[in-house]
Amino acid sequence: MYMNTLFKYSTKLFLFVMLMLSIIGCEKRNIGNVEQGTKYAAVLCVGSWPNTAYYISSIPSLTSGTISLKGNGAEMTGKVYAQDVVQRDGFYYHMNSTSGRFGKYHVENGALIIDKEIPFAYLSWSSYAWADNNTLVIFGEGNGEARYAVVKVDVMTVKTGKLNLNAIPKGFQQYSFGFAQYRDSKLFLGYGFASSDWSLFPNMPVYPKSYVAVIDYHTMAVEKSLEEHRTTGLGSLNVYAPSSFVDENNDLYFISDPVSGYDYQAPSAMFRIKSGSTEIDPGYFFNYSASADQEKAPAMWYIGSGKAIVRSRLNGESIDADHYYRLIDVKSGTMIKKLDLPADKGERMVNAVIVEDGKAFIAVNAADRDYIWQYNPATDQLTKGVEFIGGIDYILRIEKLK
Repeated sequence: MYMNTLFKYSTKLFLFVMLMLSIIGCEKRNIGNVEQGTKYAAVLCVGSWPNTAYYISSIPSLTSGTISLKGNGAEMTGKVYAQDVVQRDGFYYHMNSTSGRFGKYHVENGALIIDKEIPFAYLSWSSYAWADNNTLVIFGEGNGEARYAVVKVDVMTVKTGKLNLNAIPKGFQQYSFGFAQYRDSKLFLGYGFASSDWSLFPNMPVYPKSYVAVIDYHTMAVEKSLEEHRTTGLGSLNVYAPSSFVDENNDLYFISDPVSGYDYQAPSAMFRIKSGSTEIDPGYFFNYSASADQEKAPAMWYIGSGKAIVRSRLNGESIDADHYYRLIDVKSGTMIKKLDLPADKGERMVNAVIVEDGKAFIAVNAADRDYIWQYNPATDQLTKGVEFIGGIDYILRIEKLK
C-alpha cells in the first residue's frame, strides 16, 4: 500500500516537474532568444547591389561607443533575403519570395537561427499589422489578386484569403499596397494600382486615385474603400519602414508617398481617421510637400506629444535621392522644422528611428561618418550617439528588441 502511494506520488511529481520545465522553456522561447544584454539591433549592408551581404548587429548603447561587424554580426544572407523583415520581441519574421518560404528567426551566439520555416508562396508581402502580440496580418499581391495571410507566430500557422478590393482598372495589372494599421478590431490598408510592364520604366503609368480599405479583422471582409484623389501612394511598404501610427487619442494618421508608385508630381500629404470613425477626416489635410520644398515622405515615426519625425526625400525623379529628417506637428498639420542633421545618402527603404523615453534616436547614413543621433524634443537638442565603423555601407534598420 505504501509503495503504491509512493509510486503515485512520484509519478505525479515527475509529471509536475516535466510540465514546469516545459512551461519555462516555452516562456524563454516566447520572449525571444537574443544575445545576452542586447536591447537594440541594426540591420547593416556591406557591398553594392547585387553583390551585397546583410547582417544583424547588436547595439549595446544608442548614445555612446562604436559599432562594427567584427565579432558582432549575424549574417542574414541565405536565410533572409534583405531588410524587409518584421521584428517583435527579439524574433525576426521574413517572407522569401525567391525560395517560397516564410520564416521565424532569432540571433544567438553570433548566428541567425531558424526557429521555423514553412512553405509559403501565396503572396508577395508588402505591408503588415499586428492584431495582437501573437497575430501578424500580412497583405500583398498574388497573381493579380489582393491577398492576406493571418499568421499565429507562436506556432507559425497561416490562414490565407483574398480581399474584395476595387477591381484593377484597364491599363494596370496589379495592386499596389501602402500603409497597414490595426485599430479597434479594424484593419486600415492603403492601396492603389500599378503596372507590371517594366518596358515602360521609368515612365510607368500612374493611377490618379488612391484608396483606404476598411477591413473587419474577425472576418477579413472589406467593409468599404475610402477614395482619395488629392495624392497617390497612401503610405510606403511598412515591411521596410512605417508611414502611419495611432496616437494617444486613438486617432489614426497616415502620410502618402507618391514616388513609391513612380508618381513624381503628386504631393506627399497627411490624413487622419479620428477615433471611432471609419472615414477620412474631411477637416484635416496636411500638404506636407508644400511645406517641405516639395520633398516627399517615404516614412514617418510618432514621437509623442503630437509630434512626428518624417524621413523626407529630395524632390526629383529618383527613388534613392538624398534624404533629410523633418519635425512636424501632427495635430495642427504644420511643419515645425528641418532637423539639423547631415544629408542621409541611404536608400528610400530605411527604418531609421527608435523612440524611447520621449526621445528619438535617428540613424543617419552620412557622406563621411555614420551615427545614431539623439533628438530630445523637450530641449530641442541634437547630440551624436553611437558611431558605425569598419566598412559598413548602409544602416538599413535600427530597432528596439525589448
